[in-house]
Amino acid sequence: MTLIQPRQMLADTVYEAIEQRLVNHDIEPGAKLNISTLAQELDVSPTPVREALARLEADGLAVKRPNAGYAAAPLMGSKDFDELFEMRLLLEPAAAGRAAARVGEDDLRALTDTLAEMRKVQGGAGSRATLRLFVHQDALFHDIIANSGGNTLMADTLRRFRAHTHLYRLYFREGITDATCREHERVLDALREADADAAAATMRTHLRRAQQRLLPTVIGTGPDDADSRA
Repeated sequence: MTLIQPRQMLADTVYEAIEQRLVNHDIEPGAKLNISTLAQELDVSPTPVREALARLEADGLAVKRPNAGYAAAPLMGSKDFDELFEMRLLLEPAAAGRAAARVGEDDLRALTDTLAEMRKVQGGAGSRATLRLFVHQDALFHDIIANSGGNTLMADTLRRFRAHTHLYRLYFREGITDATCREHERVLDALREADADAAAATMRTHLRRAQQRLLPTVIGTGPDDADSRA
């Protein structure tokens, strides 16, 4: 048992490191993922890198090409993007409703702090470095809510969905961060009031508006959009 735990911790660490590079566009969509290079950069053997890439393929963030190894997944086209938000709209309002009945003071403080951090950087979100900080706090806000709901499978599924969505957030337009903060505040207010219906409703509204805000960055980026223009 003592031999398995450190190996699992290493595999998780490598997975998270590569996932973050993909979401942040440090590795651009469609770029080749060289196992040897990644292992050298992360100072690990190739084995945990291979395991991480297999997990990322299952998450849809990497693709395995015949006789060519792995590559970062291309950005989704509008059809896949719509399906992604369809799933989030089914699950995430339910998670917020569950959280309203279960969230503790520690999580409420963490949500408050996370929103405060988002507000600190929202004015400078035009730069990629600043926007990455905003995106990180945004993901953390949603993760805290999902985890507070007490359904581990739901929380893990939503985390994977959000990784896809955040691939687009580096293309945010001016003003989007302000709207995101206002909507998060409404969700947080519902959680403070322990109002499950309001938490679900405000989360649903937030997701629908986020989908509309991100849609202009999606159109024309994916293979299905390229086909439609041919």
